[in-house]
Amino acid sequence: MKRLSARLQAIAEMVEPGSYLADVGSDHALLPIHLVESGKISWAMAIENKIGPYLHMTQAIDEAGLHGRISASKSDGISVLRDGVNTLAICGMGGLLSCEILEKNKENLAQINAIILDPHRDLEAVRRRVTALGYHIDDETMVYEDRIYYTIIRFKKGTPSAPYSVADCLFGPILRKKRGEVFVRWLENQKKALSGLLDKNLGKEARERYLSLYRLVRDEIQRN
Repeated sequence: MKRLSARLQAIAEMVEPGSYLADVGSDHALLPIHLVESGKISWAMAIENKIGPYLHMTQAIDEAGLHGRISASKSDGISVLRDGVNTLAICGMGGLLSCEILEKNKENLAQINAIILDPHRDLEAVRRRVTALGYHIDDETMVYEDRIYYTIIRFKKGTPSAPYSVADCLFGPILRKKRGEVFVRWLENQKKALSGLLDKNLGKEARERYLSLYRLVRDEIQRN
């Protein structure tokens, strides 16, 4: 098996054993190939919407000898899902695009029990919008690789036990409980970046917005 990056390894660990995974934006199908070769899952879909990545993906699947267990699909997002698919991974893209993929074909979410995302941006919007589709945040982790902080979120079907607060949506309800070293370091970086913005000559509206965020980040760092 090829060694996965820290980010992809964290995503792989979020996939539950025995799942039927659809990996959207699969690139070279590294994630489904790893999961099937390791025996964690038996079947997977690998999805790409452009011909170049699709051909690279099919070649990788064939070279791994898994064309009978990983089906390659050239389709748009989740517009076409095989019967039995119960888990989605939409990774390596922006948060708003991930939400649009889910919302565009939300009728296909009826069969989906778990959604795994690693949004590069707009984490607050992702948590709110996916929750609005009838899911709750089941697990989260954060990894630091190649000087980038990656947040991996697993949503499960069902409503949250309590409404998510502003801080929950900004920082993650599970990450706030775990308070791992990487997460705390990310908070410190956020605070530093916001402090730098507040030193600039900003308009009133922008200053108030960044000041509000700064206070939320500061309070989260100080929270025991």
